[in-house]
Amino acid sequence: MIIITMTNSQKVKWQKEEYDNYIYDGKFFIIVKNGEWIGFYNLDTVISIVIKK
Repeated sequence: MIIITMTNSQKVKWQKEEYDNYIYDGKFFIIVKNGEWIGFYNLDTVISIVIKK
């Protein structure tokens, strides 16, 4: 599970079956499923990212 907390206190939760990878490029956090970007978060609007295995 990935839990992303935004600066407006909104939490976004991704269950493990919803994604198969993620990318961090220094400015964006990207959720990937089957090679396609399905979630795209600008880190300027993110407080925290927690990845639970």
